Amino acid sequence: MKTKVVIVDDHSLFNDGLSLILKESGKYEILAQIYDSRKAYNLCNTLLPELILVDYNMPFLDGLSLVKQLRTLVHRSKIVVISMYADRREIEAFKAFEIEGYLSKTSPSAEILMSLDKIMTGESVFQVKQEPKTSVERDFFSLKKLLTKREVEILKALKKGYTSEQVAQELCLSYYTVETHRKNINQKLKFSSKIEFYDFLDTIELEEK
Repeated sequence: MKTKVVIVDDHSLFNDGLSLILKESGKYEILAQIYDSRKAYNLCNTLLPELILVDYNMPFLDGLSLVKQLRTLVHRSKIVVISMYADRREIEAFKAFEIEGYLSKTSPSAEILMSLDKIMTGESVFQVKQEPKTSVERDFFSLKKLLTKREVEILKALKKGYTSEQVAQELCLSYYTVETHRKNINQKLKFSSKIEFYDFLDTIELEEK
C-alpha cells in the first residue's frame, strides 16, 4: 500500500520535482500538489493524506502558520517540513506543533526518501541545515562566468519546465548531449541532489535586467 502524500510548496519546479522523485520510488501516491498555502488546510481536510510535506518559506501563509493550522485537523497526518535553510531555533519552533520531521532541500534524493521511510515507520528525523551557499551561484552575471553559453541556454529551457528530451528538440541537440551538459552544470554548481537543483531553477533569474 502506497503512502498518500500532499505536497505544499509555492515553487512549482521544486514541487513537481519532489513529486516525481516520490512517484518514481514506488512507495508514495501524490494526492495533491498545492502551490498556494492558503488552500492547503481545506484540501488536506478533504483528502486526508497520511503525509504532508510543507515548505518553510512561502508567501501568504508561511510554513509555521500552516503547520499550526494543520494540527487542528481531526485527521492527524504526519507532517514534514522541507526547507532550504534551517537552524535549530526554526526546528524547535516547529517541534512545538509535534511535526515528525524537518529535512533539508539540499539533501540527496536517496537520503530524503530514506528519511521519509523512517518517518512513516514511526521515527522522527530532524536535519540541521548547513550554512547557505554564497549568492554567487544565484547571480546571473556570476553564473555566466561559470557556465558556457550552451549550458545557460539549457538552464533557461529547464526553467520553463522542459524535459531533457524537449530541450534537445528545442535546441537541435541529441538527448545525450543535453544530459552531458546537465551533468556538467551539476558539477560546476555543486548540486548535491535533484531537489536542490529544482529549487535553484525556481529561484534563479536567468535574464539580464
